[in-house]
Amino acid sequence: MTTTAPVLASPAWIIGGLRNRPGYLVTAEGRIAFTDGETTYFDAPLPQVTDVSYPWYWFGGGFVARVAGEKFKITFVKPNGMPSPNPSALEVGLSVLGVAAAFQGVSHVGDLAGLAWIAPGRAATKQWREILPA
Repeated sequence: MTTTAPVLASPAWIIGGLRNRPGYLVTAEGRIAFTDGETTYFDAPLPQVTDVSYPWYWFGGGFVARVAGEKFKITFVKPNGMPSPNPSALEVGLSVLGVAAAFQGVSHVGDLAGLAWIAPGRAATKQWREILPA
């Protein structure tokens, strides 16, 4: 029996201090990456994602984890005052992992406003929980 590696791409934000960055969190081929289109903040094998937690006070909107030993806070709900991810960042994220063909039909989520990000953000967190259990 063979299992297929998870394939997922989500608009997301790295948050915390001066590192607030919009981009895309992407996984495929057993790897995970976060890019904003100009900078790839991490690209690592999934087993290097450790200490995953889903803080209750984020109400299902993201997670905290160590990726290759560095701590990251990832939210899928747009923080107030932050820009939306650049649509071209999705293409870069897919090319970082070399899996653009695997994402046929994946598209950028438009620039939603305010509370409109909550439902898609919580849905994304639910999907990522399957890939990155706590």
